[in-house]
Amino acid sequence: MKKSLVYGLKALSLSWKANGIYSIIAIVGAVYDSTLYPFIQVFLLARALDLFSSDQPVTLSDLNWIIISYLVASVIKLTLKSITDVKEAYLQVRFEGYLDLQVSKKLTELDPATFENPEFQNLLAQIEGVTGSLQAHFMRFIGLINAVFKFATAAIVVSVTFPLFAPIILIATIPIYIVYDRFRISTWPFYVEKRSLVTRVTQYIKNLLSSDSTSKESIIFKTGGTLLSKIEKHQQIYFKDFDNINSPWTVKILLVKFIQFGAFIYTQYLNLSRVLAGTLSIGNFALIFQQSLNLTLGAEEILSMYSSMSARNKYIDKYFEFMNTPKAINSPTKPASLPQTPYPPVIEFKNVTFKYPKTQRSILKKFNLTINPGEKIALVGENGAGKTTIIKLLLRFYDPTEGEILINGVNIKELNLEEWHKLVGALFQDFIKYQFTFKENVYIGNLSKIDNEKLLREAIAKSGASAYVGKLPEGINQVVGKMFEKGIDLSGGQWQKLALARAFFRDAPLLILDEPTSAIDAKAEYEIFQNVQKLQKDKTVIIISHRFSTVRNADRILVLQGGKIIEEGNHKKLLAKDGLYAELFELQARGYK
Repeated sequence: MKKSLVYGLKALSLSWKANGIYSIIAIVGAVYDSTLYPFIQVFLLARALDLFSSDQPVTLSDLNWIIISYLVASVIKLTLKSITDVKEAYLQVRFEGYLDLQVSKKLTELDPATFENPEFQNLLAQIEGVTGSLQAHFMRFIGLINAVFKFATAAIVVSVTFPLFAPIILIATIPIYIVYDRFRISTWPFYVEKRSLVTRVTQYIKNLLSSDSTSKESIIFKTGGTLLSKIEKHQQIYFKDFDNINSPWTVKILLVKFIQFGAFIYTQYLNLSRVLAGTLSIGNFALIFQQSLNLTLGAEEILSMYSSMSARNKYIDKYFEFMNTPKAINSPTKPASLPQTPYPPVIEFKNVTFKYPKTQRSILKKFNLTINPGEKIALVGENGAGKTTIIKLLLRFYDPTEGEILINGVNIKELNLEEWHKLVGALFQDFIKYQFTFKENVYIGNLSKIDNEKLLREAIAKSGASAYVGKLPEGINQVVGKMFEKGIDLSGGQWQKLALARAFFRDAPLLILDEPTSAIDAKAEYEIFQNVQKLQKDKTVIIISHRFSTVRNADRILVLQGGKIIEEGNHKKLLAKDGLYAELFELQARGYK
């Protein structure tokens, strides 16, 4: 019970942060509308019936207090009801919006190591509907408060005349609670864990069918039916298992409801007997009948709301588990200062061995590398050689399993992670296509320099994007991508040049380019890297590429295989060695002959 109430209070706290005083008005309005106002009505009616059934003549003045009380109570009801009716949908949307914002904010605080964790991805899939679940939890918490008021008010009124009514009805309601609680426990996994696989498969296939980059292939290869059949297969298994658990509970629930109904009929038999015996007035009979009904409803609602909240706790757990998910990699509490010289800094990998979490294969093995200030380094090798892993470790997306990475002699683990990332500009192969203006796409590279128009123009020129930006209807103010109105989509090469401009706008001493020219034609590629060579002389550049035309001008080319450097040197030296680099170069060169 404690956990359910704690989560109820947390839901109230979240609602308060989203909607302020209206959260309290919602509770007061619900209690008044379904408990207090009906009680006031039947109480006033009972007093009026007693007046009319007495032997004394009744005048209008005798009814004044009843009429005034009714009018005041009704005005309060109408006021609260009007406020809640008008605000209800708006407040629900605002509450959900607040929760979505909190989830999005949390996502900005996490790191790639966390996102690459399959367990976290499963957790993420389970909180897809968490906003609605927390909203429902809050509404049930209001319902619990209302039910407690309803039961307590009715118990006080009824117990004056029939002290045993409340215990009888409460005891008769317990079987309903037990059955409903077991029903919810048995079916709840189908709303959360067992549904997560269906949700993930459905969302993945919806993305395949709707994404700009994948929908074309789906149309050409006519994969729509095959993809839909995968959703249907998972849904059929899910719904079959769900129905097998769900259906048998109908008879059990009906039986326990008859037990409660029998207890209510017995209490009203006793109530009616007192009237027929002349020891209970007609007005009090009506009051006790209505309050006995409230006793029954209140007891059932208390146990039902608690049971529902208790079952929903398992889902709410997922939300708070997500919100409490720590970053995999954190800055030290007392970070070391990075020496200002040399600049760009010297980068050293010392005996670095690395395995991805919960795997046994070493991607890097006793890896050693020193990158001097201003060097242009290229990493080449077949897929799985460890090229991208080196970049992830350098950016401290992960920590080495063994060994250390030094930046100007300081272990990267001792540096403030945010300050280290400020020294890095990067373009990854799976870069983001922001559906904003062209200018905003570039500014995202360095939000602290959005007023630096000179740097903006230089970044656009270095990337080669100046060749087409002037042809856009709105120039640098043009919305790119088709997601929003008046947006213009770019070609693959144009998007990549825009992403390159973002990396150059970073104006950082270390520039990382991971397959930066995979969607650019050979001429544009040559121009870009001529600019990198000329204009980035004072910066350290690390390039990962399968195109030898891209890497051949690097100061030093590192050939990786099995997590180790097997060859090292410039283009001419590596060709002269006639090793793996020369073999791969020759294979690629044949494709151009």
